Amino acid sequence: MKSENKKNLAEFLKEKRQNKNLSLDRLSDLTKIQIYHLEALEAGQFEKLPPSIYRAGIFNRLAKFLDVDKNEIIRMYEQEVQPVAISSYNENIIKPKKGSYFVLTQKKLAVFLGALLLILLFIYLCYQFKFLVGPPNLAMDPKEDMIVKQELLMVIGKTDSGVDLTINGENVYVAPDGNFSKEVQLTSGINVVEVKAVNNFGKSTKIVRQIFREQ
Repeated sequence: MKSENKKNLAEFLKEKRQNKNLSLDRLSDLTKIQIYHLEALEAGQFEKLPPSIYRAGIFNRLAKFLDVDKNEIIRMYEQEVQPVAISSYNENIIKPKKGSYFVLTQKKLAVFLGALLLILLFIYLCYQFKFLVGPPNLAMDPKEDMIVKQELLMVIGKTDSGVDLTINGENVYVAPDGNFSKEVQLTSGINVVEVKAVNNFGKSTKIVRQIFREQ
């Protein structure tokens, strides 16, 4: 009996397509349904179709272009397969079991906010600890060794506020935002520019550049 039902649905779809003088390729172009799935439908091989949740869309598009009632296609299809996951083609929604909803209570919200606060506090303390015991940040321009012709070289950069900064052993003012600058006198040949930042804990960061001045 099951085999006969499949044959009837397959013949039904094939007959409607042929009445429209449509080839499988043309029907595939119109409906945007893969020809592989159209062939499976006309052969009654429903196991080759995509999952059930997508089949309603296929039936709707076929009904539109074949000028048939989509409910007729669905009825014939339901007679040929086990009535599992086909309870409603108009909804395509699997209802969750009763009691599976997550209910947000005041207690759960308080626990969540408390945990979030602890995580943020931990991140802040880690950052502060790293800032206090680690060496200061330091960046400067020029960013690499270079060859110049001018007599004066402007050294600029940024470090942490509150550090002691020296350039070639001379103290340099550091702005509250960590920016600093200083002109360095260059002699002919190789010049070494050493920038050193030391924080209140004695941790230091040093950058050395070799600047070659051409005569």
